[in-house]
Amino acid sequence: MHQKGEFKPGLFLLAEAIIFVSLVVRPSRYRWILFVPISSICVYLVLFTTCERNAVNNIVACNLFILIFTSLDLVVLTDVQNELRLIGQKTPISTASLSSRFWWALRLLHSPRGIGWAHEPTAHIRPHPTTSRARFLLDQLLRTVKYILIFDVARVLSFSNPYFQKGGLSLTDAGWVWRSTVLAHVVTSYTSLSVIYTVYSIVSVALGLTAPGDWPHLFGYVGDAYTVRRSWGRVWHQLLRRFLQVESDFVAYKIVGLPRKGTFTTYFKLFVAFSISGLIHYMGDYAVLGHWSGGGLICFVLQAVAITFEDAVIEIASKFGFAQPTPMKKFLGYIWVAAWFTYSLPIWTAPHLTAGFLEDDVQFSPIMGLSRGEWYPKPDPVNVLSTALSKIISVT
Repeated sequence: MHQKGEFKPGLFLLAEAIIFVSLVVRPSRYRWILFVPISSICVYLVLFTTCERNAVNNIVACNLFILIFTSLDLVVLTDVQNELRLIGQKTPISTASLSSRFWWALRLLHSPRGIGWAHEPTAHIRPHPTTSRARFLLDQLLRTVKYILIFDVARVLSFSNPYFQKGGLSLTDAGWVWRSTVLAHVVTSYTSLSVIYTVYSIVSVALGLTAPGDWPHLFGYVGDAYTVRRSWGRVWHQLLRRFLQVESDFVAYKIVGLPRKGTFTTYFKLFVAFSISGLIHYMGDYAVLGHWSGGGLICFVLQAVAITFEDAVIEIASKFGFAQPTPMKKFLGYIWVAAWFTYSLPIWTAPHLTAGFLEDDVQFSPIMGLSRGEWYPKPDPVNVLSTALSKIISVT
C-alpha cells in the first residue's frame, strides 16, 4: 500500500464550499463542471490521506463519498433551483435575490432527508413534533440521556466479546450465538447517530434557528422492523435516500433505458441503490483496513438480495390469503430479520473489529466512569457489566 499523508481538513471544507456555491449560483449549462473538483478532492482525501484513528478514517471516508454522490445529484443530475422547492414556496428560487438563494442553498445542503421540502419522504419518516419549544427541549434532553446509557451498556458488554477484540477471532467464523452479537453494533450505531441528532436539535431549537417541527425522529419505529425492506426503508435513517433514489432512477431510465414501471425496473433500481450505499461503506472499509478486501459492498448488495427474496415470499403468501400482517406474522418477521442481519452484517463489520475498531473508537462511558473512574476507557474484557453477567450465567 502506498504511503498516505495527513488528512487535510481544509480540502474537505473546500469541497463543501464548492458544492454550496453550486447551489447558490443561478442555473447554468456549465454548472456540472463543479462536480469535477468536488469529486476529485474527495477521492484524493480517501485514497491518499489518513487520520490518526481508524474509527475516524471510516467516518471521514464514508462522508466524503456521500458528498460525491450528493453533489452528483444536486450539481449534475438535478436542476435544483428550478426543480426543488420548500413547502409553501410558490416560485423557483432561481428568480430570487442572492441573499435568498444563499439561505435556500444552506437549508437544502443541510436537509439530506428533505425535511420541510416538497420532496420530503413523508411515508418513510416519523411525524413532525408538534410540542412546544420547552417541551421539545426537555424530551430531546431525556432522549439524549437514554441513548447515551443504551450505547454505553452495549459497548461495555462488547468489551468482553472475544470476537470484538483487535487481532482476535472473526465473527464470520463464529457460531450463530456469538455471531448474533453483531446486533450490538446495530444498537451502538443507532444510539450514537441519535445522540448526535438530538444534541444538534437541542442547540438549534434553543438558539431559535429552527422550530421543533423541523426535527422528526432520525429513526423510525423499531416495531416496524419485521421485514428487511421495512428495516432499511422505514426504521433506519433515511439520510441517503434522496440521492440513492435519484441516481438509481438515472441509471435505470437514462443509461439502461428501462421502462418507468415494471417489476424488473423496480428491483434493478433496488440493486443499484444498495450498490451505491455499499460502495460508500466499502470506501470506509478501505480507509480502515488499508486494502480492498473489505466486505461493505458485498454486505449491502446482499441486502437487496434479501429484500427480493422476502418480497417473493410475501407475494406467494398473499395468494394464499396471508397478505395482512398479524402479531404472529410480525413475530416470525422479527426472527427472520434478526437472523438475516446476524448472517450478513459480520461480512462488513468483522474486519473492522479484528482491525481494532472498538479499541480505536474511545468514547465517554458513564458506567466505567462511575464504577472504575475510567470515563474514556479502552476495551477491557473484565468490567462491571461483564463481571455481573458472568455471575448471572454461573448461577443459572
